[in-house]
Amino acid sequence: MKKKMISMLLMATITVSAIVLAGCSKGESTKDLTTETNEEQEVNENSAISGINVAWFGSDLINGTGNDGESMVEYVAKRNDQTFTKEAKAGSSMVDDSDDGYIARLEKMDTSVEYDVFVVEMPLCDVNAPVGEFSESENRDDYDTSTIIGSMQYIQSYVSEKFGLDVSFMTPAKCDVKGGSAYSEVLWKVVVPYSTNPMQIDLWHNVDLTSATADYIDKDGNPTKKGYEEMYIPALETILKKVVHEVNVGKINNLPEYDPANVEAIDTYPNLKGKKIIFLGSSVTYGSASKQASFVEYMAARDGIEYVKEAVSGTTLVNEEGNNSNYIARMEANIPPQDADLFICQLSTNDASQDKPLGEVSESRDMNDFDQTTVAGAIEYIIAYAQEKYNCPVMFYTGTKYDSEKYQEMVDLLLEIQKKWGIGVIDMWNDLPVEDLEEGKYDFYMENGIHPDRAGYLEWWTPFMEKEISEFLDK
Repeated sequence: MKKKMISMLLMATITVSAIVLAGCSKGESTKDLTTETNEEQEVNENSAISGINVAWFGSDLINGTGNDGESMVEYVAKRNDQTFTKEAKAGSSMVDDSDDGYIARLEKMDTSVEYDVFVVEMPLCDVNAPVGEFSESENRDDYDTSTIIGSMQYIQSYVSEKFGLDVSFMTPAKCDVKGGSAYSEVLWKVVVPYSTNPMQIDLWHNVDLTSATADYIDKDGNPTKKGYEEMYIPALETILKKVVHEVNVGKINNLPEYDPANVEAIDTYPNLKGKKIIFLGSSVTYGSASKQASFVEYMAARDGIEYVKEAVSGTTLVNEEGNNSNYIARMEANIPPQDADLFICQLSTNDASQDKPLGEVSESRDMNDFDQTTVAGAIEYIIAYAQEKYNCPVMFYTGTKYDSEKYQEMVDLLLEIQKKWGIGVIDMWNDLPVEDLEEGKYDFYMENGIHPDRAGYLEWWTPFMEKEISEFLDK
């Protein structure tokens, strides 16, 4: 990446407490403080987080209470050529209903400003505040803002409506404060229901202050300049890159041209029109990173297929006792016997990430002989069951290549099973090379190594799958 040394003069006007106290106690008065920094900085103009506009909202950590009002905000902005708004007040709390509290200050922000990321600090001073419970209501007035969860829901709802963004909540760094670990875990009780997990800035598990000396934190536990520069900023920049990528994926998924309802029909593969295809899988089949639209919906729009889609994120091929969400259990329970033209099953990455046993290819073709607790046995059982219950040929599909030796072994196993059963395999692992993409396209198409966004499905995966399916049906 191109880097250069420049001297920057950064002028930022922020409101901070004149007197800093430990905990959520407020300063006796506030004043406008202009922070002027004239330091030679190494600026990365081509960073994945350069040139963005960030809203930083919070308390002591964002305020820079232990560093004369300068925090990671200014340092990250200078290093990455960013613009920002910093709304930070020392000692302020999410659950405070006064004018100094989070919600009152949030509602005074200029909603006409467009941000790329909106970061909200979870202040350590709220560690002993009431946790509360998650509300299923979509009405902000129903949220109990005297609790941590209720306040976070309110903030998420407000920012989503007024700024068009999901909030990136930022936990405290790991420290010796009693209850700190439990407090940081409250984050997931809020963001998991909103499916905004990848947007979060989890400093508790990435920055460890438990052995930090006075060079890094002040007597009240607030970072010093050295603490910000050497402990917070490296971790924060890494996480911010992931957050910005998630924001970009969200923007791609919201583009009208990627809405299946707006996708025009094609006549490239006339033998697909009207075909009834049963799809079984997990998050990739479901479309977990693409607003629940996968190649299934795009093939329906483009090729006119009819489909049954049985997909649940996080599920495995292997059928283990007590697990009613695996592929086999759901296939038997949710897809009744019927005539179909084709059955397509996903080679689940969850079996690889959970290190499920591979097993061996059986010499039998009797579905009662297969060890469903292994990947091989589960695949063979699904093939035999689908052929009998749905009276149609079977295909499996792989994902494109990512860093997983176990999934490579699963692909090799699938190809071995193919020789026995004569099934079709849509082998994107070997036949749709990532390196063939134009520069920048992979990040445009993929949320991560496993999950495509809507552009990835429509422009990369779906055309390949259509071709493979059409050729298989013609055999």
